[in-house]
Amino acid sequence: MAGKKNFINLGEHSNKMTDEDNKADTKEARNFQIHVPPDLDYVYRDIANVFVGAGDVVLEFGNFHRSMPGNATISNRIVLSVANAYELQNSLGRALAEAQKKLQESLKK
Repeated sequence: MAGKKNFINLGEHSNKMTDEDNKADTKEARNFQIHVPPDLDYVYRDIANVFVGAGDVVLEFGNFHRSMPGNATISNRIVLSVANAYELQNSLGRALAEAQKKLQESLKK
């Protein structure tokens, strides 16, 4: 994945933080370094499940079985606080909108 990368800090939010705390924390979260190991693998997933509880959001990712149609296996489970899930949703929405805009602009040329 080449180009500008926008990271969100999912580790600093708390359900007990106020909106003002979250705004300040989001500004501070942009000032941290990210280490990405050069041998980090990309994994592709066919399915995703989302479960929302009282205090957390669980994301599950998996793949369909190629040899057993109608079956799938969950391979990854990620737990986020509700505040972090909203931040992820907003960040993903912005990234997808930006990608769509670039695609539309490239098709006009």
